[in-house]
Amino acid sequence: MKTLNLITVHDFCIYHNVEYAFIDQLQEAGMIAITVVDETSCVSIDEIQKIERLARLHTQLDINEPGILVIDELLDKVENMQQEIALLRNRLRLYED
Repeated sequence: MKTLNLITVHDFCIYHNVEYAFIDQLQEAGMIAITVVDETSCVSIDEIQKIERLARLHTQLDINEPGILVIDELLDKVENMQQEIALLRNRLRLYED
């Protein structure tokens, strides 16, 4: 993985005003992946959107880590269901025409 696609956890925590322990808890729960480069913890740019969403749940709504875990799982299920509905609608259009 190229280091150009990584952001340090330190920079993320400062920018989003979250504690490093919060990011560590997310990683321990298996919700995010942390990459270590030259003894510096980093996160992939691909995961930034998810981590930002989780950080907003924590800071703005004051939801604890177990609650965030449940909410994230439910949001993933909703997203999967929306994709399945879109696929089924496309298939149904084939029969309607």
